[in-house]
Amino acid sequence: MALAWSDDYSVGDAEIDTQHKQLFQYLAELEEHMETGVTADYLGKFLNHLGIYTRSHFCYEEILMRQKKCPIAKTNQEQHDKLLEAYKHYLQRFEVEGISDDLIKKLHDFLVSWLVNHIQKIDTKLKDCV
Repeated sequence: MALAWSDDYSVGDAEIDTQHKQLFQYLAELEEHMETGVTADYLGKFLNHLGIYTRSHFCYEEILMRQKKCPIAKTNQEQHDKLLEAYKHYLQRFEVEGISDDLIKKLHDFLVSWLVNHIQKIDTKLKDCV
């Protein structure tokens, strides 16, 4: 079953909520391709777009948390750094090994877990600051 956005993920800032919804949409598109067959071309583009968008989102979110003097800002940035390291791992694996069912499944599962846990445990703390 696809992961869907709900108001439980809202952080109290319309722009960040919009950006998070886009991340959910990227994940939904990956899941659609998983059902019909992921090609190497698609996965390469997916990883590229995900990397660019995620970095942009993280930058915006980190600046907002610092501006609002959110006490979880440092933890948020540390978690973002960990995600980017994991992203690099999946990108490198794709570049070296190519596409595989194992890579796709592990990437998907990681993204689902990280997206839900990070938003619910870290990002929603922004509500108290805005």
